[in-house]
Amino acid sequence: MYPQWNQPMPSWLIPQLRYPEQYFNTQQDVYNFYFQTDPLQWQRNVFLQSTEDTRFIITPINGNLTWAAVRLVEIYQSPSQNLAGLYIAPAGNQTGTVYLIRFPEGTTVIGPNSAASAVTTDPTVKSRLTLHPDWTSGNMLLYAINGGLIYVIPYYGTSSSLTVPVMVAVVNGYTKQVGSYAITNPNDSTEVQSATSRAVSNLGVSTGTQQTISGNVTSINSYVVNGNTRWVLGIRTNSTTPPIQVLAKAETLTAADQVTIATITIGAKIKVLVDTSQTPPTVLSVQ
Repeated sequence: MYPQWNQPMPSWLIPQLRYPEQYFNTQQDVYNFYFQTDPLQWQRNVFLQSTEDTRFIITPINGNLTWAAVRLVEIYQSPSQNLAGLYIAPAGNQTGTVYLIRFPEGTTVIGPNSAASAVTTDPTVKSRLTLHPDWTSGNMLLYAINGGLIYVIPYYGTSSSLTVPVMVAVVNGYTKQVGSYAITNPNDSTEVQSATSRAVSNLGVSTGTQQTISGNVTSINSYVVNGNTRWVLGIRTNSTTPPIQVLAKAETLTAADQVTIATITIGAKIKVLVDTSQTPPTVLSVQ
C-alpha cells in the first residue's frame, strides 16, 4: 500500500529509535498475568504488577551502557511490596527486544513505595524537608551502582521563580539504608552533577558520625584495591596535636574530589567531610 515505506531504514535514524512507550506498557499489562503457565500458581494469584511509570534511562545491558525503556514490577498485591524484577527494552538497533529480569528466589529488593518511605522517614532528609516544605520529589530511578541496586530520588525547589535541583536522596535496595546530599549552589553544574555520587557516599552514614576536618596535609600515601585507588592522608589541624589520618576511596568520591586528592601536595590546605564511625575516618567529600 505504501511502497515508498518498503525501504531499508537510514543508518542515521537507527540510533534514534526507541521502544514505543504506550505499546511497551500495554505489553507489560498483558504479560504480567499471562506469563504464568502453572495452574496452581495461577489460582494463587502469583502474578506481577507494574509500579513506577516507564523511564527512559541509560542502563547496563550485558556489560554495555545502553539507552533503554525500564519499568519496575512487584509481586501482584504483595503486602511487602518488594521488587520482583524489571522490564528492559533497549533502544537503537536493539529496538523490538524486551527483557524481563527476575530476581533470584531469596533475593529481597525493596520496591519504590518502600524506598520513598525510607527517604521521608530518614532523620536527615526529614529535617531538611521540614525546613523546606516547598521541596518536591522528582522521578525515582533505579540504578546499578558499585554492585548494588540504588534508588535515586531528586528533589526540586524554587529560586527566583525557577525550579532548581536542591537535594538528591538515595536508597540501597537491599539494606534500605538512606544517603542524601543537599545542593548548596544549584547554579554550579559540577556540584549538581556530583550530587548523586555524594549521596551514595553518605549511604548509611548518620549525621552524628560526620565531622569536618580542615588543616594542612602532612603526608600522602596511596595504594590500589580491586583497581580502585585509595589515599591515606595526614592532616594537621593545629600545632599542638598529632596529624589526623583519614582514608579516601576513589570508588566513593566524585571525579573532582579524586583529582583534588590526587594532585594535592604536602603543606597544602584541605577541608574534608569524614565518617568518624570508620577507622580511620573515611572521606565522604572534599569541601
